[in-house]
Formats: sequence, C-alpha cells, structure tokens
Amino acid sequence: MKIWIITSGSESLTLFKFLSKYDHEYIVYYDFLHWPYGDKTFEQSLACVEQGIEYLTQQGVDTIIVPPVYELHCLVNGKKNGILLLFTTYLQDYCFKHSLVGKLGYMGDFADVGEIESLTKNLAKKYVLNDHQKAIKKFHFPFSYRVKETPLWKYYLTSLSYNHILVNKIIKFDLRYFKDAMVDTLVPLSYGYFNYQSTITKFLNFKKIRFHKIEKLEEVFQWLVPSIKKQEKNKYAVIVAYTGHVEMLKREKRMMRLLGRGKSDSIAFKQIS
Repeated sequence: MKIWIITSGSESLTLFKFLSKYDHEYIVYYDFLHWPYGDKTFEQSLACVEQGIEYLTQQGVDTIIVPPVYELHCLVNGKKNGILLLFTTYLQDYCFKHSLVGKLGYMGDFADVGEIESLTKNLAKKYVLNDHQKAIKKFHFPFSYRVKETPLWKYYLTSLSYNHILVNKIIKFDLRYFKDAMVDTLVPLSYGYFNYQSTITKFLNFKKIRFHKIEKLEEVFQWLVPSIKKQEKNKYAVIVAYTGHVEMLKREKRMMRLLGRGKSDSIAFKQIS
C-alpha cells in the first residue's frame, strides 16, 4: 500500500515512530522550502498543502496523511477523498469520547489556532454524548474551548534534546495556561507535539486533564489501515520528495534514522522543482 505524508517539519519524526513498524511504501512530501507552515497565515499554508496533495495525487495515491488542522479543513469542505482521517478519528474517538466535563484545550501554531475552533464546532455537531457524559450535570455541550499559541515548540528539536532543561521549563510554562483554564482534555494541533509527550504527561494529572499519547494515534492507524496485517510480504520503502535543499534535510539525523529503520542510506530522495 502506498501511504503519502505531507509535512513541513517535525510531523514525520512523530509519525514514523509507528509507521516504520509496518511494511508499506511511504512517500514523504517534505516541503522544506515553505517550512514552517504554522508561522504563515492559514490561507498561505493551505495553498502549500493543497499543492502537495495535487502533486501526490498525480503520482498515484492510496491515501495521504496531512497535518491535523488541514485534514479537518478538507473534511469540513468535502475534500476528504484520498485523505487518511487520522487526526479526525483521534479527536472523535479519544478526545471527544473521553472528555470529562466537555472542556477542550488546543495548543498549536499561529496558522492553526485561528481555524481550529470553527472546524471543531462543525465536527462536534454530529457527536453524540455517551451515557457517562450524559450523567455529568456540569458537562459542557456544545464543547467549551480554550486555545493557546505555542509557536516555539517546533524549533526545539532542531538544536536541543527532549530532556533539555530549557525545553521542559517552557513547555510546562505553556501548559500552566490549560491548568488555570481547567480544561479536561489537551489536544495538540501538530503531530510534532507528541515528541514531548513524556514532559506533558508528567506535568498533568490524568484524572483532571487527559492527554492521549502517540500510542492512540497508532491504534487509529491500525483501524483505518486494516490491510497492514494482510500484507506481510510487502517491502518497507521510503521516498522523500522534497522542496528546497536536500543537505538541510539530511541534517535531521533523528528523522533520517527513523525513516530508514536505522540506515539513512536506504532512503531515496527526489527533488521537486
């Protein structure tokens, strides 16, 4: 099966922590030329994502993974053909379904936080409360939202480690907002944020604020791509179709090791003009 991933940053570092376990042909559309999407306006970033979708569709597509907010936008606007609803399913089956009192907290970049509330409201209209949620007198429905821009998170891994004291301090400072707002579920608007899940979960009290980790994303992937169990003879392959300069891309050693299952020279590169 051909699975295509559109990214401008650390999303692939997160996704390949579980995608690399399954034998599929992956093509990563790495839009380094327009990195990072989150610092531009949503319209500018959306145009870049749509350009990537068009390019990959022309190559012959089974399914495409796009950044979370752009996936929701495509779904709401009826453009979901070929797009794997990875984040949408994660949002509905974990964040909505296991919300304690109906207060959701979103953290993301400039381009994402301005759009997420309207997109989520549209999606939540079709959500039906489960019996447990109906029994909670103080449950907020329609859901209540708190949104915070966290623009620095995507830059940390370019020069710092997960455990760097500066990284941990700034992450905890940003998370304090959601504690004060008394949200019950924390939702990242970039797959790259799952790289910090250890710090996030240690800081939060799961009985009060829930953060569903990357393991839940993998479960969603298994539900949406059930054929992975039937294609044991498939070979694992990764092609990186990139914009910009490949040498800048190769500097990201952590991502290269994940994509190549420990052997970075096994990855094929293709420049997009």
